[in-house]
Amino acid sequence: MSSRFLRNILNNPKLPSRDIPQHVRDRATGTLNSQQKPTFVWQYRKIQIRKRFATFGKSSGLKPGICWPSKDELNYMKQFDATFEKSIESMRENLLQTQKAEQEKRNKREKQIVANLKKLPKMKEEFWKNYHNLYSEIEEEKSKKAKLIQDVREYLGYDIEPNDPRFEEALAKKDEEAKVAMRAARKLEKQRQHMEMLQALVSEALEKEKSTAKQTDGKKDDNSDSTTSTSQ
Repeated sequence: MSSRFLRNILNNPKLPSRDIPQHVRDRATGTLNSQQKPTFVWQYRKIQIRKRFATFGKSSGLKPGICWPSKDELNYMKQFDATFEKSIESMRENLLQTQKAEQEKRNKREKQIVANLKKLPKMKEEFWKNYHNLYSEIEEEKSKKAKLIQDVREYLGYDIEPNDPRFEEALAKKDEEAKVAMRAARKLEKQRQHMEMLQALVSEALEKEKSTAKQTDGKKDDNSDSTTSTSQ
């Protein structure tokens, strides 16, 4: 409780002034009586003595020099500061280094911003290109979904909402039929490929047979010509 607060109590008491304890009055007015003299050992500590002088001033009977450190305390404080506290020069050097590092960081950031600004037109172009591609994909998905709903409705023969359980059943059934049709189409395609391969093999065999027959006929003609010339 500060002396100023106590003085305010004395000047504007909520209770009659006679109800305020005497030690509160003495502390507020800085008056020291015989009953307030130190009676315990801990009250003779330097910090307590300084508090007493700060409270009662000259009436405490203490010398003002008690508030200042002694030579030994001052030497200890200097040694402590020299050992554990940084000097003004070192603090100044650290501050300059910190400011220099911050300035370099700021310059680097500004250069990066300028470089990014140069890339901005190209980045905007890529952004809008990707945006339009994404928009096209979304519209395509919407069209596919709308077409799927319409196909299911045509498959069932009546209007039905996608959240209807029958819609899922019809869609699953339709997908199964589409898979069956796809498997059948693949089977037909394989059969067609096999037929084409067989036709190609047959054609190749016929071509070989024709070429062999031609070669045989040519040899026969050569033999007959040689026989005729010999008889002559």
